[in-house]
Amino acid sequence: MTMSSYNQWEALLNSMDHDSLGASNHMEWGWDPLESTTDVSVSDDTFKVVIHPNTSKGTGAVRGDMPFMPGHIYYWEIKMEGSPMATDMIVGVGTKDFDLESSENEYTSLIGSDEKSWGYSFRGVKHHGGESLIYGQSYFRGDALIGVRLDMCRGTLEFFRNRIPLGVAFEKLNNKNPLYPMVCSTACRTNFTINYCHSLPVNLQLYCLQALDSKKTSLIPFGISKMLMDSWWIPKSYSS
Repeated sequence: MTMSSYNQWEALLNSMDHDSLGASNHMEWGWDPLESTTDVSVSDDTFKVVIHPNTSKGTGAVRGDMPFMPGHIYYWEIKMEGSPMATDMIVGVGTKDFDLESSENEYTSLIGSDEKSWGYSFRGVKHHGGESLIYGQSYFRGDALIGVRLDMCRGTLEFFRNRIPLGVAFEKLNNKNPLYPMVCSTACRTNFTINYCHSLPVNLQLYCLQALDSKKTSLIPFGISKMLMDSWWIPKSYSS
């Protein structure tokens, strides 16, 4: 990029609304206590959910309170704590009409059990349409932070483990119907805590961020450098 081009991109970034680029708000949604199975406890701030807080008799699940709309890229991180003896614990997404209550009395891999949901199991397996395939490392240990990047333009879903990308897990997701974040577990006292959830529209703002090199922070004004660090999760390149 030439100095002239760089100055033009910098001026454009400086003219943008910083809030719209995520400079101050990195918690865009929470768990919805009205969109869950009966044996689920959602915290007052809605960022933490406990599935089967006392005893487990089946598969508990909860949906997020905000839909993921076309034209955006979403990223969120979840801290999960649960038993390695569980039948399954899954982080994923699904449509509004995915039936969260279909397995309340069964121990099963709920998310990914049909065509309306996609998930990454704590066993290192991905689920969709009732099929299971080896995907990444297991994450039943308490130190695992699970990241999810959903691209509602390309229709791709990718997972991260401790901020290390595991590769695209699913493609051609249906972008005609809004998708929602979801988690499920069969284990007693399973905790899913949202640490970060943010999105960016696929537009000129995103292209501007991608054009700058976050490693050369000494050449970038602090405000723009902060935006780059906050948006580390966007793809290195993007073509619609």
